[in-house]
Amino acid sequence: MTVTTPQLYPLKFLELAGFNQQEILALASIGKEADSNEQATKEKSLVHLLPAAVTLRGDASYALQLGQIDLVPYLGFFGYALQSCSNLRQVLNLLLRYHPLIVRQDIRWELHETDDLVTARFTITIGSLDQKRLMAELVFSNFFTVAKYLSGESFAAEAIHLQYLKPNHSVVYKKYLPAPLKFEQPYNQIIISKTLLDLPVKTANPANYLVFQQQCEEMLRDLNRIENTSTAVRRLLMREAGVFPNIDQVAEQLHMSKSTLGRRLDSEATNFRTITDEVKNLLAKEYLTNTGLTVTDIAHLLDYTDTANFRRAFVRWNKMPPSEFSQVADAKI
Repeated sequence: MTVTTPQLYPLKFLELAGFNQQEILALASIGKEADSNEQATKEKSLVHLLPAAVTLRGDASYALQLGQIDLVPYLGFFGYALQSCSNLRQVLNLLLRYHPLIVRQDIRWELHETDDLVTARFTITIGSLDQKRLMAELVFSNFFTVAKYLSGESFAAEAIHLQYLKPNHSVVYKKYLPAPLKFEQPYNQIIISKTLLDLPVKTANPANYLVFQQQCEEMLRDLNRIENTSTAVRRLLMREAGVFPNIDQVAEQLHMSKSTLGRRLDSEATNFRTITDEVKNLLAKEYLTNTGLTVTDIAHLLDYTDTANFRRAFVRWNKMPPSEFSQVADAKI
């Protein structure tokens, strides 16, 4: 049995907030795409649409306000799965494993634990700095909204770390983000006490939880079967360009062991190293052709600590050095 993924598409989410889809698309400059490719428009990332929503509202802090929408009732059976959890720890674990079912792969949560604290780290790999800031504001605001919706209780975090500079509207943050704030940090993350994870979910139903978890697992398998393994690996490497994950990390994100990943790639007549080189070569040629970046800059972006190593790799891939490739590319323009 195949179960439909319960994604709440970005445009539908903004409709909940009272926006007109065409206004959002027009301001986001993708109106033509909406006319020619309805599915592509459905899947347009909220990262690219949020600035339009903020502009239409005329309020720099509007992303924080959007985070106050209770999304759980709109997530179909996945929302029911969350409501059936026993406590907030189970909620977080469910979200961590099955988040690809409800959000794009370029948006991700990770959980890091110490003896007394839990850090919920939010990572987004697409968008400009401003777009990433708006997404962090919305997502962190919604973190507390969902936790209150499920547990029936408000709580404060130990700290919230944000990667970006302190914005002019930061005075509004305390209304939506109940925690001491630190800006210009290495990660966007919420640090909470472990005891808060024991807060019970007011609608807990252990029997239903097992049923919904089984459905989630089936959906995750269906999602991974949409593309072959080598394509999935390429997609992940492109998404993480700049901080290329190793084979263990890719295997974990694809919900399989390293050995299983290796076997599947072997059955498709390739391997992890080959795919990594293909992705780096594709990006290198794109940077050389369409940007003014130096070879040293490109080497750094492709995770090479030594520019000479990048040059040797480029020659191996293309039978010419980067400088010659740039000249050939310029001559074709």
